[in-house]
Amino acid sequence: MESFDITALYTNVSNDSAMQAIFELLLQHEGEINMYGFMVAQLMALLKECLSCSIFRWSGKYYTQIRGLAIGQRLAPSLAIAFVSKVEAPVTDLGPLLYCRYVDDCFVLCSTQEEMDKCFELLNAQSEYIKFTREMLLYPMRS
Repeated sequence: MESFDITALYTNVSNDSAMQAIFELLLQHEGEINMYGFMVAQLMALLKECLSCSIFRWSGKYYTQIRGLAIGQRLAPSLAIAFVSKVEAPVTDLGPLLYCRYVDDCFVLCSTQEEMDKCFELLNAQSEYIKFTREMLLYPMRS
């Protein structure tokens, strides 16, 4: 069993990648969610407008977020989660014994080290900017 962690998730998810993940999820689940009268194209236009304004203030000066999701933006956690669900899909399709994720931390259990290595390599191959680190979890055996 190992723990995988995504390095600097928010700043490494581009707005375009996040929007693509949301678009695919909306199309996939369009008939299952309440769209409140909006069409997918309208929601995507609204999302694009929200993401185009990523101005923040720090130490009395104003800045514009150039790359990645703005951490303080209310939509950022949902967008990051949607994007990572797309990144992890090939690994969950492999069928590890257990795969759990909370935002950028993953817990993975595989039956062999070879399977674990394949999961790790597959996760790191999904995006140019998203990189996972790993930590083996060891627990003492009871006698």
